Amino acid sequence: MKPALYRRVLGGAYEEMPAPWRALHDGGASTWKGQCVCDPAETWIGRAISRLFQFPASESEAPISVEFTMSGAGEIWTRRIGRRVMRSRQYIGVRGKRGAVVEQFGPLAFDLDLPVERGRVDLVMTGARCVGIPLPRWCWPRIKAFETGAGGKFRFDVEIGLPGIGRLVRYRGWLTDR
Repeated sequence: MKPALYRRVLGGAYEEMPAPWRALHDGGASTWKGQCVCDPAETWIGRAISRLFQFPASESEAPISVEFTMSGAGEIWTRRIGRRVMRSRQYIGVRGKRGAVVEQFGPLAFDLDLPVERGRVDLVMTGARCVGIPLPRWCWPRIKAFETGAGGKFRFDVEIGLPGIGRLVRYRGWLTDR
């Protein structure tokens, strides 16, 4: 069996990450559950786009579950927050920097570099495409995201916005396999 996606991408830096983070990324087909806080879109057009992509609605604290399934050399992540379901496929990219992760939402694909520092992985966008066509940098989504394993749980913080529109969603919280 192939090593987990993030283990293959990060190589030796993978072992620098806290045990809860490694457990999630090594878990294979599994479901993790926890809690998160969601901040809504900042504008009416942002709320419409957020709804289109099934980003979570505003809730002070919401249950979250993330189901991981294997798909060839990649993984499918199905996130359920409240009544919203976001599904993406992650795999190792072949464009740009060797070993970048690509996260694909339908026709949109985003290249992500994964720098590791002090037990934290940042997800840094380095490319974006729609139906395989590269998008100019000025129209890329603005993403601030990181993962860690602090406090004995897998923890995440994801904020997504668009130029000229502002924040579409921010969701942050924790997951465990129990």
